Amino acid sequence: MNKKKDKSNVGAAVIGLGRGRAHVNALLRAEGAELIAVCDKNKEAAEAFAAQHGVDAYTDLGELLKRDDIDLVHVCTPSGLHTEMLLQIAAAGKHAITEKPLDITLERIDSAIDAFARRDLQLGCIFQIRLMPAIREMKQAIDAGRLGKLVLANAHVKWFRTQEYYDQNGGWRGTWAWDGGGSLMNQAVHTIDLLQWMMGPVQSVVGHTQVSAHRIETEDMGVALVKFANGAFGTIVGTTAVYPGFGTSLEIFGSDGGIAMKDNLITDWKIRGDNMAAEEADMLKRFGDGKGTGEAKAAPPADTTSVQIQDMIDAVRYNRQPMITGREGRDAVEVVLAIYESARTGKEVFLPLKK
Repeated sequence: MNKKKDKSNVGAAVIGLGRGRAHVNALLRAEGAELIAVCDKNKEAAEAFAAQHGVDAYTDLGELLKRDDIDLVHVCTPSGLHTEMLLQIAAAGKHAITEKPLDITLERIDSAIDAFARRDLQLGCIFQIRLMPAIREMKQAIDAGRLGKLVLANAHVKWFRTQEYYDQNGGWRGTWAWDGGGSLMNQAVHTIDLLQWMMGPVQSVVGHTQVSAHRIETEDMGVALVKFANGAFGTIVGTTAVYPGFGTSLEIFGSDGGIAMKDNLITDWKIRGDNMAAEEADMLKRFGDGKGTGEAKAAPPADTTSVQIQDMIDAVRYNRQPMITGREGRDAVEVVLAIYESARTGKEVFLPLKK
């Protein structure tokens, strides 16, 4: 088809039409972007999807990258393939945004970051939960020092996945080679990212992992005790083995108060001050789940994947860094890898990890 691009737009391509379909939807709504092509190893699926949207279809990334009308590539393939593709993309002089995690080893992640930096290309990593309205309120309060000295933080992801979930799409989930881990690396990495983003660097972890309810190589149950560089303690739980699933919680506590969230909505907001009760009531009304307040549930959060993709498009248009860079995509992976090392060795593991 070789569709012609409006020169004023960022020409985009999406690789991987599983999670990649969300990226396509965001691109179709974005300002200053034009979807040019999609790429997937399943030729029939790629061609059918491309025909639906009036774009070109590829099964070979190398062929797609020969096009000079593609400026930005969205990498939505299994995690263990990301850097292999990112290096090709950087060599072709294209910008890229990748799904989380950026990759599954620090060596690969660093090679990708370096490849884009050497060519002055933008590299982003999807951590769209950071952009949820309630999450941003929580982050602002912490950064302003309103919780006082940070002392404790808990990041718990208590989900359920069927065996069929792991078996579908070629069975790449729950494998070391393609997924890089299990419930910690795939499901909990978003919340682990939020934990270290709000609390600051992790100093050490003591972790345990096991397979509790599935037939997979990696873990469906991971837990860790965390020490942060600022002296605070924390806990991490990441599981896909608790039926029927009990959601995601994030709690940050300090000497002057604490904030608790469930599924990205505020459940408790208690900060020392004369107007503590009134402030909590206001936060629950604006960003809460409505339980126990007599108020309606807060408005659904924005489509933050689309917000982050729009920002990436603008980063390419205006030659600036995206709001969540590839370097930031590295930090949560390092915490997960430290937990895996601790689980293997039975020892406390200190960060930064040695390469």
